[in-house]
Amino acid sequence: MTAAPTRRAGLRAALLRKLLVLGLMLLVLAGWGAWQYLRRQSVDSQTLGALPADRQALTVLLVEPDVALGIDSGVRRDYTGQLARALARRLDEAGYRTQSLSARSDEERFGQTAQGQDREAAVAHQARTAQAIREFAAPVLRVSLADQRMDGRRIAEQSYRVELLDPQSLQPAWRATLTWREGRYQSIALLWHLRKNRLPPPQWDSLADLAMQRLRQDGVIGQTAIIR
Repeated sequence: MTAAPTRRAGLRAALLRKLLVLGLMLLVLAGWGAWQYLRRQSVDSQTLGALPADRQALTVLLVEPDVALGIDSGVRRDYTGQLARALARRLDEAGYRTQSLSARSDEERFGQTAQGQDREAAVAHQARTAQAIREFAAPVLRVSLADQRMDGRRIAEQSYRVELLDPQSLQPAWRATLTWREGRYQSIALLWHLRKNRLPPPQWDSLADLAMQRLRQDGVIGQTAIIR
C-alpha cells in the first residue's frame, strides 16, 4: 500500500531536481549571453600628434577592403561603408561641413587592375580623390576595416579603424579602433530589447555612436553642435 505513494514522491523529487538543474542552466546561459552582449563593442584611441587647427569641416574617407569571395563563407561581410556613412551623417547633424569620398575604385577592390583600361580607371579614381581632398582643405577622417576574426564560418570579431589625418601630409594625428564581438548567446540578451517591441540599433550605428563619444572625449570634435 505504501509502495505507490513512495514511488510517486520519488518521481516528483526527481522531476523537481531536473527542473531545478534546467532552470540553473538557463540562468547561466542568460547571464553569459548578457555578459557577451554588454562587452559586444569597445573602443581604444590614442592621440598621435598635434590635431589640425581648423576642424569645423571634415572629409570622411572610406577605405573599403578587397572583395573576398570564399567557397565556404561567400562574400566577406563587413560594414565599413555603413560605418563611414553613419559617421558622416552624425557629423553633418552636429553642424560640421562634410564630404564623403571613397579611397578605392571598384576595379581596385575587385582586383581587376591587370588590364590597362582597368588600371587607368583605378589611377584616375585615386587622382580625383586626392584632388577633392586638396580642394576641400579639411582634415580627413579615414574609416577602414582593421581586422576580422572568424570562428568557422561565423564572424566572431570585427575591428574598424577611424583616423584623423592632416589634410596636407595625410599623416594620422588621432586614431581609434572600434571592435564588435559576436557572442554565441547574445541572442538571449536581445530578448530583453523585445520587451518594448524594439530592436537594438544595427552594428554600424552603434559603433558610430561609440566613435562620436570618443571623438568628443578626446577633443577631436566639440562637445556641442556647431551652429552654421
